[in-house]
Amino acid sequence: MVARFDRMPDAVRAEMVKAVQVERLVLEALIKRKLSGEVLNVVTGRLRRSIVSDVEQGDDAVTGTVSQSGDVKYGARHEFGFTGEETVAAHVRTITQAFGHAIAPRAVDVRSFTRTANTPERSFMRSSLADRSEASVAALKGAVAQGILR
Repeated sequence: MVARFDRMPDAVRAEMVKAVQVERLVLEALIKRKLSGEVLNVVTGRLRRSIVSDVEQGDDAVTGTVSQSGDVKYGARHEFGFTGEETVAAHVRTITQAFGHAIAPRAVDVRSFTRTANTPERSFMRSSLADRSEASVAALKGAVAQGILR
């Protein structure tokens, strides 16, 4: 969300900053709620914790940003979906059964291999922004009106 401040009275500017701060927090909370079971179910909570928001104010604009930090690589895969081949790196797996029978835990080396993946789109960020768009526009219009009345 970007609001332009060219030739804007200080009262309107202050109200716009407050509105953008509130809207980015509401959007962040909505995204995290979707990651808590509405769109994706929580396993470790890493993706939900990677959602951050910030407000920056410049001379002629205030910008509210909600984003996902880049340290959780699978966030984009869920947001946009993915179909194609991927390479799984070599790794060690611990097996506890063989041929359907329980065995003592044993480490087994798994070689690198390629597989076809088909991950459907499970948008949590873009869908949240779409859900909030009308309310956000109304809040910003209300902030301008409130600032004019001050």
